[in-house]
Amino acid sequence: MTQNIILVHGAFHTGACWYLLKPLLERDGFTVHTPTLPGQKGNPRHPLLVSLKSYADHIINTAAAVDGPSILLGHSLAGFSISAAAERRQDLFSRLIYLTAAIPKLGRSTLRDAAPSGPSQAPKMKLGLSATFPQAHADDFMYHLCPPDVQARARQLLSPQPLRPMLGSVKSTPENLGAIEKHFVECLHDRVMPIDQQRIQQSHLDFASVQTLDTDHAPFFSAPQALADAIKRAADLGSPALPTQTRTSP
Repeated sequence: MTQNIILVHGAFHTGACWYLLKPLLERDGFTVHTPTLPGQKGNPRHPLLVSLKSYADHIINTAAAVDGPSILLGHSLAGFSISAAAERRQDLFSRLIYLTAAIPKLGRSTLRDAAPSGPSQAPKMKLGLSATFPQAHADDFMYHLCPPDVQARARQLLSPQPLRPMLGSVKSTPENLGAIEKHFVECLHDRVMPIDQQRIQQSHLDFASVQTLDTDHAPFFSAPQALADAIKRAADLGSPALPTQTRTSP
């Protein structure tokens, strides 16, 4: 039986970032959807018209056009985006998978709540209504465990990031977001959200499983097969009857 899965990219990326992962999931029987959120390269919108709400709207519209409920995966910043979508339309989603992602707390939560504490390791960026990530620093900060040819392709796929969604908040409730089964995939060598910060994120909501990958911030580039396997395990584990958290290290 095929399962729908919607893969939602994080900041500075587009739906094209899943190009190595998508065929692996399709081989495993998933029907894969890779939307590009508004305001990113390939889905233009003025940065002032882009918000967490417009991200959630786009995810909901993608899911509503799919036949049957979908697994919803969000990477990095998209942890907030998928949470906002699931809070509003939990009927569209069978479970959520957070990939080294920012996690809102129940109630009202901002990205400031999820931001790593202490001095930022992020490189200086050109800022306006959008931020542009400097390609010269992408390999060291996000893609340091990727093969050189994949690093080159990843740099080409980078997109300016509208800043307004990073200033928004998500309001969530136990009855909606809290009721959906959730899984987390953490990345041990992430320099964007270090592992200790990922584990703080995991305390914000209840997770049926946590899986650990020996990767950088972008396992869809650096270890797509390991990520595909982790997604399949989360899909197979998924059950309303799961009583406790399961932690695995592939």
